[in-house]
Amino acid sequence: MFKLSTSFFLLSSSFLLSILFISFPVISLAETLEETLEKTVLEKIQQTRVLKAGFRSDAAPFSYISSETNQLEGYSVELVKLIHKRLEQKLSKSIKLELQEVSLENRFQLIQNGKIDIVCAATTINNRREEIVDFSIPFFTTGIQFLVRKTDVERFDPMRGTTGKVSIGFLAGSTTDEEFRPIYPNANWQSISNRAEGISQLGHGKIDAVASDGILLLGEIRVQNKTISEFELIPKIPFTFENYGCILPLQNPDWDKLVDTTIASDENTQLLHQWFDPEKGKFPYESFR
Repeated sequence: MFKLSTSFFLLSSSFLLSILFISFPVISLAETLEETLEKTVLEKIQQTRVLKAGFRSDAAPFSYISSETNQLEGYSVELVKLIHKRLEQKLSKSIKLELQEVSLENRFQLIQNGKIDIVCAATTINNRREEIVDFSIPFFTTGIQFLVRKTDVERFDPMRGTTGKVSIGFLAGSTTDEEFRPIYPNANWQSISNRAEGISQLGHGKIDAVASDGILLLGEIRVQNKTISEFELIPKIPFTFENYGCILPLQNPDWDKLVDTTIASDENTQLLHQWFDPEKGKFPYESFR
């Protein structure tokens, strides 16, 4: 009887010790994860010394791969570099800028789960999106227009409404898809993978128009080195007014403030002139406000 009790005691003690050794690391790991999630963007960057910024490679003139240099270029790329520089000044330390490609489909999720800290791309600010992420103050204003062949301008009159015979290319997941496409339900809407594909189909007569933000359509024509006089944006005044902002994580007022003050700075005003001045800019554009 005594031997049985002793064995039981030893087994029970061993079991308890096993539980203790197993439990403590799990609890510690959970606490570490919780602490990481609770850190603000600036606290995380200060600790890791890395700023993770998302970019798109198909959104000229904001971010695109140059056919000449095969390097990432664009106004948004320069804006992020400016934000990075001011971040280093604020934290008084060297910070690595890490760029990660994002898409229309995953850009918001990557911000939400903390994989990246900022996306400054051609992203329209709207109420629905502001429920899941924060936005900076606007850095650019454009609007949805139709890109058509010059020879089709008179035939294709969007102000009279489209018909079933008109084929329009659009990007799934964009504001054109979510908010503008339902206005013309009778058109033959054709999903395209990117604006380059849409412009190619337009040039070959496979579709009648491409619907997107005017600046992005002009940017793609320039990147492809196509003759811009062969196309026209209609109507002259866009159907909508789209304010672009940087996507930011929710509830990070200090990070928001740093990004907003950078966008409002004289340095960024100079960048905007360099890229978009109607006469001397790399991508001349008459912005709408």
